[in-house]
Amino acid sequence: MLRVSIWRSRQALFLLVRRDLSQKYRKFRLGYLWAILEPLGMSVTMWFVFEILLGGRRMGQQPYYLFLTVAILPWWWFTSGISSSTRALVGFSRTLPVSVLPTQFSVVRVLITRTFDFLFSLPLILFAMLVTWTFPGINIGFFLLAFGIQLVLMYGLSMLVASISVLVPDFARIVRIVLRAAFYLSPVLYSLALIPEDARSAAALNPLAGILTLYRVGWWPEEHVSMLGYAISFGVATVCLVAGVITFRRLEHRILKEA
Repeated sequence: MLRVSIWRSRQALFLLVRRDLSQKYRKFRLGYLWAILEPLGMSVTMWFVFEILLGGRRMGQQPYYLFLTVAILPWWWFTSGISSSTRALVGFSRTLPVSVLPTQFSVVRVLITRTFDFLFSLPLILFAMLVTWTFPGINIGFFLLAFGIQLVLMYGLSMLVASISVLVPDFARIVRIVLRAAFYLSPVLYSLALIPEDARSAAALNPLAGILTLYRVGWWPEEHVSMLGYAISFGVATVCLVAGVITFRRLEHRILKEA
């Protein structure tokens, strides 16, 4: 079984993830700080544009800097993870056929590495809370729920994207275009409540809509959407998981030949 194969390879997986993280941050003088500086620069820039330059337009809850930061970090995790998965299996066939490691090992390795990048960036939320002096309430538990659901979504999409990218080299470029569009179609810069009532069901087809909302409700309970909206978002996330796993299994023999 897939789960058993990955579990049996957990020691090698842990060692390779640790090596990836070490090599990634060791080659830069600022090291680990880059896990913070990139999303920090993005959130500060967006805050300056929409709060200072366009301050008359209310895009989300106040304080807006914290509102942005809570969503930008999961978005950064999502886009970096899916983008990296397009290269996860490229050139891997030289080792996979003779390896005892499962084919999906490389995809899981990339996903876990990007997940640690996300965890390393979480102090930015603490920084934003201290700067704005705004702290979460009892709904903060939904943050962990959002994390779990996003992890499931990213696993499914990573499996799907990685397998197709091996067989269709241009697919990586398509993924980049889709991710750029998804940034504006997801409630990163704005509140989901700003979307007209009759359009929210359509917006919920984007699984990140429900996920990003759950990240925020710990600070802003009024951000909660209807149960139907959550059901649609999480249903789509489940479909992505199933589609990714099935696609990967059906293409696995071709991946070993083409990668």
